Amino acid sequence: MSKSVIIIGAGVVGLACAKELSEKGYEVFIAEQEKYIANQTSARNSGVIHAGIYYPTESLKAKLCIRGKQLLYEYCEQFEVPYSRTKKMIVATTSEETQILLKLKETALKNGVELECISGNDAVEREPNLFAVSALVSPTTGIIDASKLAESLQHQAEINGANLALETKIAKITQTSKILVSGISGGEEFEAEFDFLINAAGHGAHKLTQSYWPEAPPLPKNFAKGNYFSIAGKAPFQTLIYPVPGKESLGIHYTIDTDGRGQLGPNVQWVSQPTYEVDKNLEAEFRKAARTYWPGVEDRELIPGYSGIRPRVEAKDFVIHSKDNIITLLGIESPGLTSSLAIAELVAESLK
Repeated sequence: MSKSVIIIGAGVVGLACAKELSEKGYEVFIAEQEKYIANQTSARNSGVIHAGIYYPTESLKAKLCIRGKQLLYEYCEQFEVPYSRTKKMIVATTSEETQILLKLKETALKNGVELECISGNDAVEREPNLFAVSALVSPTTGIIDASKLAESLQHQAEINGANLALETKIAKITQTSKILVSGISGGEEFEAEFDFLINAAGHGAHKLTQSYWPEAPPLPKNFAKGNYFSIAGKAPFQTLIYPVPGKESLGIHYTIDTDGRGQLGPNVQWVSQPTYEVDKNLEAEFRKAARTYWPGVEDRELIPGYSGIRPRVEAKDFVIHSKDNIITLLGIESPGLTSSLAIAELVAESLK
């Protein structure tokens, strides 16, 4: 008889786990509290397929990003999920920043990621609207339609017999000989038993841990919000353009989506309560950041876009914790989208 598993959260990571486990013969049930799948963190990011450049060697972020990148490109080809191998330039705009790029190149190489170092002239030749004194080129960075990916993962999981319940909020997890979960689905209370549980609830994951893992890494005191501004008119670059990374983030960078629209973001805005409205007064901050590598931003209209809240915990790395038939996923922020299929592989291996 097949083992049963409940996955809490139908974001990209939860759905990737559902696909992986249903393929391996588990009886999979997915509980999602929203009306739609992939409606929070998965829908509110840059949609970048990361190369694995920035993360400390041997960290989960480094390992799972690099493995996940390979799996994601293969999956997109197999199941026709919209994506593009755009490449990425990390640009230095001063000689001091060039030294930072050289150190970044070393970190990437330790992770098994090779970057090409080019001059500012070469960078501008490739992207005429750019200003740079030097740049690193990442050939394996790309973009993906995260919503289409989520839909595809859901479809593959359901082909394998997985069941998805929307508007289903898990309130309590109790460990007996099996795992008892209770909550509300479609407005009615329910209770059910499973052999395994995967807590992939994103922003709700930490609260659920209180009933079975009170020592989980704490949440930050405030929420890390990232805002985006759309660029009106023709996209200025076809390559993704990143500044040298800052202490809290990769900096306000330029990306393009699978429909060819350009945007800037995210910034890091610490807020006491999560809200998704983009303050138009942030435009000056975005223009100042973009001006360093894109002087032409002064002649373009920026339109408030969307925002997201990073599902951070105080641990710097992904937290993947396995105990007593429960696997908990915390802090799955960037590069969580890129790493999703690799996280699912690790979860399946842990269940053995």
